[in-house]
Parts: sequence; structure tokens; C-alpha cells
Amino acid sequence: MYNVSFWRRYFQSMFKSHLERTLQVLEQRLLPTFDGIEAEAAALQEKTYNELMSMPLDSDVVDESMLAESAFVAGYEHYSGMEAVRQSLVNSFAPMLYHTWEQQLLVFHRKEVLQPKEANDNNFLKLLVLRVRLADNGLDVAQLPTWSRIDELRLVANTVKHADGDSADRLKTQRPEFFEPHRADGRLTAMPFRYALSVYRPMSGEDLYLTMTDIQAYGRATIEFWGEFADALERA
Repeated sequence: MYNVSFWRRYFQSMFKSHLERTLQVLEQRLLPTFDGIEAEAAALQEKTYNELMSMPLDSDVVDESMLAESAFVAGYEHYSGMEAVRQSLVNSFAPMLYHTWEQQLLVFHRKEVLQPKEANDNNFLKLLVLRVRLADNGLDVAQLPTWSRIDELRLVANTVKHADGDSADRLKTQRPEFFEPHRADGRLTAMPFRYALSVYRPMSGEDLYLTMTDIQAYGRATIEFWGEFADALERA
């Protein structure tokens, strides 16, 4: 029924390879650019302090400790600001991965499952339509091993994009540790997770704290899905 030999090659050469490169770019090209932010902050602190000390100041009004504090604040703001950008970058790869995978699956849907007159009709361009069509032919994609992980990724992606909402509420129940501010730097508390009651700005690196390990796990699920899916198509 399905042209499985063609799609298996296509999944491998187009879909899986793109997802693999996406993960590789984040891990090997983008995140390493943040490795030096602590040194940058220290250098900025020293530079700021030296500049302040070189200025003519009234010693009765300003003392050296005040200048040191101002320099420290400058360094800290640089570090914390860049760390927030780093976190926002990691967070942003969740919707990137999910919607890349979703669009890939809809390519298969439009080319292989839908009729030509349906392929450009927005009413049919939905994963639910694909799931129903596949189920009618004996293939329940929700039973594939990677499906539950990808469905969780959907919740994460929606939380990153929209902040609080139904997806965030479900994610707080399923993965409360994602909302623990110190998980990204390895300082998890031994107490039960006290996730943020409100999620405002996950795209700014706040309130949601994904790690590269999380992104890799979700990425592997989207990649492994295509082998599982090809096998399931062959059995259908």
C-alpha cells in the first residue's frame, strides 16, 4: 500500500540527517560560544573598576568599596544576561525540534496519504487526520516507542512558545524538575521540586530550564521515530 522502500531512504537521507545536524549545530557550534562568559564578566569587572578608579572622585562621597561594588555589578549583569541568552537558546530548540519533526511528518501525509485534491486543503493538513488515516489501515502511530517522548516534547514546545497555559500545566505535573531554576547548573535541591507557579518568559531564559541533555533526548526520539515509522509502514 505504501511505497516503503522509497520513504525509508527518504526518511534517512532527508529527515533524520536534518535533525542530526540541528542537534550538532546546537551542541558543537552555538553553545560553545558561551563557554567564556565567566572570563568575560571577570574582565569587564576589572576594566570597570580600573576606569572608575582613574576618574577624579570626591573621597568624602565615594570610597573604594563603592567602586568595587559597581564593578562587580557590571560583571554580574554581563554574566547573568549572557546566561539567560544561553538558556533561551537551549529552550528555543524544543519547539524547533518538535515543529521540524511535525512538518516532516506532514510531508509524508501530503505526498503519500492525502489525495491530490486534499493535499493543499488546510482542513486536511493536520496530524490528527494522518493518525486517523493510518489507523484505518491498521497503523496506530501512538503505539510506536518514541511517540510518548515526542508528545512530551510537544508540551515543552508549547510551553516555550506560549508560557503559561494548558501545556505548561501538564508539563508541571509530568516534569516538575524542568521548572527548577538550579537544574541547569547541576545544583538541584534535595527537597521536592517547587516549580514556578507562573511561567512568563521561557523564551528569555526564565521560568523553564531545559538542559542540553533534555534536548538530546528529545532529538533522539524524533530521529529514532523515522526508523520505527518505516518499520510500521512495512507491517501495515
